[in-house]
Amino acid sequence: WEGFEYYQDYLGSHMEVMDVETGHRKILFSGAHSFQAPNWTPDGGHLIYNSNGFLYDYNLETRKTAMFNTGFANRNNNDHVLTFDGKWMGISHHNPDDGGASSLYYLPVEGSDEPIKVTKSGVGASYFHGWTLDGNAMLFTGNRKGKYDIYSVAVEDGTEVQLTDTDGLDDGPEMPPDGKYIYFNSNRTNLADEAGWQ
Repeated sequence: WEGFEYYQDYLGSHMEVMDVETGHRKILFSGAHSFQAPNWTPDGGHLIYNSNGFLYDYNLETRKTAMFNTGFANRNNNDHVLTFDGKWMGISHHNPDDGGASSLYYLPVEGSDEPIKVTKSGVGASYFHGWTLDGNAMLFTGNRKGKYDIYSVAVEDGTEVQLTDTDGLDDGPEMPPDGKYIYFNSNRTNLADEAGWQ
């Protein structure tokens, strides 16, 4: 569309759920803004999603939406994930004190005025995608050394470990419940590959 800017101009959004066995889809609610990256809570009762830099909690029983308290982190992108035990939420916030670069934080699943920063300032943009099983490290796509690779970062002290090293884009790392691999996507063959790191 002429004059239409992707990720800037929106026609509206639906929040939908789909039964993977039947393919049946149900619209939960609609709005004029972009709804992104809904995540289930472990009890299956809530969806946490991003819209306009804020996170929201949708209660499937009451069908009501409430803003999720992320305190000063009000420029969140769509990269947010709960730990496997459901106690913590990891987020990516565009930190104004670091030139607007996306940085990683975590906070209790109940919300907090003061999310805890994990990645260091000045190292490059960091986009959170998943947790290790024990919740001790966050998995992210990092812009380091002039390219995007997969990294882990220790929650306790911010120590980073580079997990991939390629000229292409590696993105979206997540660990499945068995903890044996980290899955991510890559354009290293000019296609949308799926790859695994062990």
